[in-house]
Amino acid sequence: MKKIILILVLSFFVSNCKAQKNPSDIIYFLPASVKEILYKEVQKTEEKKKNIFFVLDKENEDTFVIYLKTDYNESEKFWLKHSNRSVFLEKQLIIPLYLSIDHIFSYPEKGENVIKKLGTDKGFKRVISIRDHGFQIRFKRNGEIVK
Repeated sequence: MKKIILILVLSFFVSNCKAQKNPSDIIYFLPASVKEILYKEVQKTEEKKKNIFFVLDKENEDTFVIYLKTDYNESEKFWLKHSNRSVFLEKQLIIPLYLSIDHIFSYPEKGENVIKKLGTDKGFKRVISIRDHGFQIRFKRNGEIVK
C-alpha cells in the first residue's frame, strides 16, 4: 500500500513539473479592419502555400506593420518553432507569429548554445530579413489602415 501511495505522489510531482515547462499560448487579436484584410489574403495564399506565418513590427509610436510570409529561412523556422505567439483570424484559423524585434535582441539558436559562446571567440548567428516584396498592412492601434 505504501508503494502505491509513493508511486502516486511521485507521478503527481512529475506531471506538475512537466505541466510548468509547457508555455501557454499568446494569441493576438488584431483590429477588425486588419483581421478582415489578412483573412482574405490568407484565403488566397493558402491554396498555393501551406507555410503561412506573420511577422509583426512597430514602425513608430502608433503605427504597426504586419507581414504575411509564406516561406521561411532557418532563422524564422527557429523563431516560429520556439514561439508561442499566434494571430487569431476567424473561427479556428490561427496563424503563427513572431515579432520583428526578435531579429534585434535574440539569436536564432538554443539558449544553451548562446550561453556557451559567451566569452569565447565563436560568433553568434545574426539575421537580416528583407520583407519589402511580400504582403503587408500598416495600421494604427485603433484599426485605421495607413497607406
